[in-house]
Amino acid sequence: MYTNARLVVVSVLAFLAVSGCASRLAPASQLSIQHAATPAPQPRVEATTVAEPEPAFDPETVVAAVHSLAPRATVGALVVERSTGAELVSIETDRPFRSASLVKLLVAIDALERGADDGTRRRIGVMLARSDDDIASALWVRNGGPSIVLHTAKRLGLTGTRPPRIQGRWGDVLLTAHDVARVYDYVLTRLPEADRALIVDALASAPRVAGDGFDQYFGIPDGLGGTWAIKQGWSDSDNDVVFHTSGLVGEGWSHIVVLLTEHPLGTPTRTATRSVTAGAKALSSLF
Repeated sequence: MYTNARLVVVSVLAFLAVSGCASRLAPASQLSIQHAATPAPQPRVEATTVAEPEPAFDPETVVAAVHSLAPRATVGALVVERSTGAELVSIETDRPFRSASLVKLLVAIDALERGADDGTRRRIGVMLARSDDDIASALWVRNGGPSIVLHTAKRLGLTGTRPPRIQGRWGDVLLTAHDVARVYDYVLTRLPEADRALIVDALASAPRVAGDGFDQYFGIPDGLGGTWAIKQGWSDSDNDVVFHTSGLVGEGWSHIVVLLTEHPLGTPTRTATRSVTAGAKALSSLF
């Protein structure tokens, strides 16, 4: 009996011990709820910065720069990015201006396409580089004067170019900024290689002092600097004075730049040329 009673007591104690341990454990359902309530780690969000678009170039800065020195000047300007054909700056691009020596580009193209001999080709180079008026006048007379303008404008698709009223005044040919840009594009893309090289090399080697002693580095050379091939223009008439800077700029002639200005009679030359240089300088952020 003692042995059996001892076994009963031991069994009861064992049962109570097991029951006590079990009572300290949470039910399985409660364990699941506690696990689900634990917040899952959140993915890390990387901060990103959105680049602000470049502000568009304001063409009024060019006009303002010219007017800061020559308040009564009329301005026409065009900058063409050749790789895309985009007009980065466009100001009065179809307004006619007296050409002054810019018409020498048409005289050169016409003479070359007629089949110029070696001597004429050399004279064309001098005419363009030094802006030589005597050579321009000789070629103008020899090749038909106003007819040069008419048939060259038709061939190149120049819509605003007109011959002068007085046949011999080739500096009074009327042209527009759009037409000047088309002339440069024609030289670079349509002329035979030898003719293109003759014209571009002459424009790229233009000296500071022109054939008439004028300082022709106003505008693009002094305002933009860098790599350029220029044709400049300066002239007076009974009604106005004009000062123009035009040409190819950048590596590989990446851009065509045309800046035309017309000033009232009596405007000092230094004032006018400095205003054109200021206008060209205002374009520098584009290159």
